[in-house]
Amino acid sequence: MIKFLLVMQVCSGVHMDCMTKFETSPLFNNYYECSTVGYLRSLKIMDEMGGDFVNRAEIQIKFKCDKINEL
Repeated sequence: MIKFLLVMQVCSGVHMDCMTKFETSPLFNNYYECSTVGYLRSLKIMDEMGGDFVNRAEIQIKFKCDKINEL
């Protein structure tokens, strides 16, 4: 059965650098669920950082949904 793993990364446009990628749980049953949660978690991360910091550092959240073959 194929599942999807959400992998996220926080980057700064000012510093032209990214933090280490991190995997989230749980695994998702389909791409739609994974990508929707990726957008929602990105919004939450930016909200927690606050507008001033996000603006100063030009924060960008990257994410992808990797296919995982689960036995």
